[in-house]
Amino acid sequence: MARSIPAIAFLAALCSLGCGGGGFQAGNPWDPAESKVFDDGLDLIDDLSKLSGEWAYRSEEQLDARVNLADLVAVISINSVQTTENLEGAQAKRIEAPIARSLYGDSPSETLVLLSVEGSLGYPLVLRNEHRLVGRHIAFVRWFDDGASLGHHFHLSPASDQNIDYVERKVSARKREEERLRLEAQRQR
Repeated sequence: MARSIPAIAFLAALCSLGCGGGGFQAGNPWDPAESKVFDDGLDLIDDLSKLSGEWAYRSEEQLDARVNLADLVAVISINSVQTTENLEGAQAKRIEAPIARSLYGDSPSETLVLLSVEGSLGYPLVLRNEHRLVGRHIAFVRWFDDGASLGHHFHLSPASDQNIDYVERKVSARKREEERLRLEAQRQR
């Protein structure tokens, strides 16, 4: 499964060309296969170059997929984490964070409100590392319209200088590829 994530990222980039520009728009429909990279959780890796072998390969692959699939990539500053319940009564962590700098995409507001619900893949890490959440992170968010409201799934990574530099390079490559595909589609019309 993990090796198919780049293919999903490429297809998402192609689909995003048809969405047009201007203003906030929900992303493509949610694909449950994306829950491996948008797990409503976090990682604690502040520098990919410190990893080696399979760990390095998997971490880089997942980060690349997040950059290529996310509707929003932003540096955020988490102010608070609260314990709450969702509509079904499951415990959830409610994370509020103003967007310090958007690297890619749009948000419906200047402050993100993210929910990590009990049962999601990333919830145990959020629960165990709640004390590490307050502060700066890179947020990778997938928006989707579930028919009744705007839904989201996310992943947080430390906003270290090394991670920000890596993500900025990958975002630049994504933007160049999207522009190339947009121009190619225009020429074919």
